[in-house]
Amino acid sequence: MSRPLVEVEIEGRKLNAVLDTGSRRSYIKFEFVEGLPAVAVHPFEVRLGGETLSLQEGRVVSGIVKDSSGRAYRFGEVLFPVRDLGEEDGKGIDLIFGAVILEDWGTVIDESITPPHVDYRILRKGELVEL
Repeated sequence: MSRPLVEVEIEGRKLNAVLDTGSRRSYIKFEFVEGLPAVAVHPFEVRLGGETLSLQEGRVVSGIVKDSSGRAYRFGEVLFPVRDLGEEDGKGIDLIFGAVILEDWGTVIDESITPPHVDYRILRKGELVEL
């Protein structure tokens, strides 16, 4: 079973993003963060691609994410820059959206069909709510 791969647009660039419910945080490749605002975070270590990384800052990333029906939704989130995110289904991964962001967006992934169908229920309704 593969993780859903969706199209994202950031500053006019079309990028590949994986929706990874097994990853708590979200990541973006270094090559796409130039000029994006940096955010200091409490340093932490994470294992990605078989190596341990020490991360000390995030970047504020704004863009557009598409669902399986091609509907586009604006987002703004903090992602953590990393060197490499590997490949999925033969395509290079530019971003990984982890569980925290996916939950905030009300993401529903229907894996009963191939490729999995993706819907962002809360983004679609425009009801981002902090509890």
